[in-house]
Amino acid sequence: MVMAWRFGAVGVDAVMAVIQDPSTFADWMAGVPPQVRASPNWPQKGSVVQRYDGQEPRMRHAQNRHLTVALVERWRPEDELILRLRSGLGGWVRIWISVHARPGGAIIEVRAEPLSATARLRFSSSSRNAEERCAQVAERLIELATTEPVEED
Repeated sequence: MVMAWRFGAVGVDAVMAVIQDPSTFADWMAGVPPQVRASPNWPQKGSVVQRYDGQEPRMRHAQNRHLTVALVERWRPEDELILRLRSGLGGWVRIWISVHARPGGAIIEVRAEPLSATARLRFSSSSRNAEERCAQVAERLIELATTEPVEED
């Protein structure tokens, strides 16, 4: 398992709001395609994120499990998201995102654990890369949580 954490001058609620917004998933999660869509019940347990090319899947592709990018295993709106993420070689990685309040902000902790043989092979050969991706997730969440909404005139 690899882990990275970052401190940001953001509130836990702001970070959890970013995670809860399905339209931001590809913005904060490292290593996913840019075009994805989440289940309507995102991020409740069992909800999925799938690749999306703008067309509805039809006929035999309507239930194509290879389109699944992530599956939520646990969601605690106050501080935690655990999901399974499809790795580049078709394996699965469990991702834990925990947010802890601290004076002046919050610590975002991101852990990754390979679940399949192909994912373990990648992790063993490039654990530093996995640690960098965990750090990227934390940094992106901080960045998105600190972004002020632009007011329209």
